[in-house]
Amino acid sequence: MVDWLASQDLPEVGNFYADSDMRRLNLVKYINALFWIKPDWMFIGEAPGVHGCVKTGIPFTSERLIQERRLERHFPGTRFVVEGNKSEASATVIWGAVDRLSKPPVMWNAFPLHPRKKDGSNRTPTSTELEMGLYALSTVMDLFPGVKVISVGKKAEKVCKKIGVQTAGHLIHPSYHAKEFREQFETHFFN
Repeated sequence: MVDWLASQDLPEVGNFYADSDMRRLNLVKYINALFWIKPDWMFIGEAPGVHGCVKTGIPFTSERLIQERRLERHFPGTRFVVEGNKSEASATVIWGAVDRLSKPPVMWNAFPLHPRKKDGSNRTPTSTELEMGLYALSTVMDLFPGVKVISVGKKAEKVCKKIGVQTAGHLIHPSYHAKEFREQFETHFFN
């Protein structure tokens, strides 16, 4: 699947897997580590962000989280590599919450590449892009049978409904709602 992702060439879409052996290898290490952990949960977002997954190759992460070795608690013995030290607010909030779980969830996006505007910033994926992303999403879900899905953000919630992914819950996106995300996470996982 990683080779398939790297081979995709779509207009106005950044393919950070095609551009970087490091990001492809990070994704392979991430999926392999998760396979042995056997997660109970899967968080599905809308699409990779320009300051997070686009730089690391791993959904819902940032260079800073990897540089600070925050993921090693969940993935002992797995060393991810990044080039910089850029932080990404949503990733920081999400991993702050995930750190409280006994094992990490699978983290993925409905569209696994970067839908970008002409200036390189994030944009919402098109219907065609989401259909393309369904192949990757279903492949990842097949690797983790029985995993319960949580959508993260209103757009991800709508996408999951649209493409027929059954969810066990929904969390507000932490980008502008960190406090609410933490409260919902607490209620969903610890109450």
